[in-house]
Amino acid sequence: MIKKEYYILNILRGLGALFVIFYHFFVFFFDHQSFSAGLFNMEEIELARPFYLDMVNALPFDIGHLGVAFFFLISGFLIIPSLERYGTFKHFLIHKILRLWPTYVVCFALGLLFVYGFFALQGWEFPYTVGHVLSYFFWVRDLYHYPYIDGAVWTLEIQIKFYLLSALIWQFGKKNFPEKMCATTLGLSLLIYILYSVTAGDDLWWGYLVVLARKNLKYYMLILLGTVLYAYYKKTLFPQRGLLLGALFLSAFLSPLFSSPDALKTHSYLIGLIVFSYFILFDKKSLQGQRKNNKFLEWVSNISYPLYIGHVLPGYMLMYFMISQGINVFWGIGLGLVYVFLMAEIVHEQVEKKFLILFKQKKTTIT
Repeated sequence: MIKKEYYILNILRGLGALFVIFYHFFVFFFDHQSFSAGLFNMEEIELARPFYLDMVNALPFDIGHLGVAFFFLISGFLIIPSLERYGTFKHFLIHKILRLWPTYVVCFALGLLFVYGFFALQGWEFPYTVGHVLSYFFWVRDLYHYPYIDGAVWTLEIQIKFYLLSALIWQFGKKNFPEKMCATTLGLSLLIYILYSVTAGDDLWWGYLVVLARKNLKYYMLILLGTVLYAYYKKTLFPQRGLLLGALFLSAFLSPLFSSPDALKTHSYLIGLIVFSYFILFDKKSLQGQRKNNKFLEWVSNISYPLYIGHVLPGYMLMYFMISQGINVFWGIGLGLVYVFLMAEIVHEQVEKKFLILFKQKKTTIT
C-alpha cells in the first residue's frame, strides 16, 4: 500500500527496481557475459553487441547501481520508523523474517526451477550443490564464501546484517540512535581496517571475513545517510548535528577505510544520494504525496521486492534457452520481462501480503 507521507520513496523504489532490471537484462548480460554464464557454471558465449550499449555505457553513471543507491537510502530512511513501530527486538526480527524470507524463498525456488528445467533439456547436470543452494536459502552465502547463484541479492545480504545491527543498537536505548550508529559503525570500520592492514597478504582462514566486513560496513555508511535524512526530516536532529553526521558517513563511504568501487559506481551512488536528498530536503510536497499519482510506478513499487529478487535466474535462463534454439536473445528478454512482472504480482498478492497479515496476527497474540 502506498503511504501518503512517504509517497516519493515508493516512486524511487519503483524506479530503482526498473533500473536494476533494465541493467541486468539489457546491459550486464552483454557486457559481463563471463560473469552471467558463470552464475550457472557455463562457458561464456559470444553475443552481438546491441546498438544501444555504447550509449548506455557513455552515461556518467551506472544505471543499475543508481537503482541500488535508492534501495539502500530508502532502507536507511525507514529503519527508525520501523524500529519504533515494532518496538522490541523480538517483534522487529519476526517482522523482518515474515516480511522478507517467505517471498525470497518462493522467488529463489522458482528461479532454481528454471535452471533445473534448462539444464534437464540440455542433458546437463544441475550446477549447484545442496550446500550451495541452502546457503542461499538461509542468507549465509557470503559468510561461507560460496560463489553467486543470483547476482542480484548481494544487496539483501548487506541489508539483513544492517537490520540486525540496528535492532541491537536500538535495544541499548532509542535516544540518539543516529549518533550511536555512527559511533558503532565508524569504530567497527576502523577496527576492521586495522585488521585488514595488519593481516594483508597473510593466508589466514578468517581473512575473507575481514574483507566481507569491510564491504558490508562501507555500504552501511550509505544506508545511514538515509537514516540521517529521516532524523532531519522529523526534526529529531539539529541541522548542525545532522550535517556533521552526514559528512562523517559520506567521508567514511569515500575514504580509504574501504576498498572503493570503480568511479562509475561511485558516481552512481553520489547521484542517487543527491536525488534522494533533494526530495527529502527541498521537495516535501512530493514526499507527502501532494502531486499527481503515477499508477505504474506505484504498482512497480508494490511488487518491487519479488521483482528485484526474482528476475535474474528465470530471465537469464530464458535468454540462454532462446540462444540455444537459435532464436534472437531479445525474445528471451521479452519473455523474461513478461514472466518476472507476472510472477512478482502473483507472489506479492499470494505470499508477501499474506505473511504481512500473519505478522500482524502474530504480534497481537504475542502482545
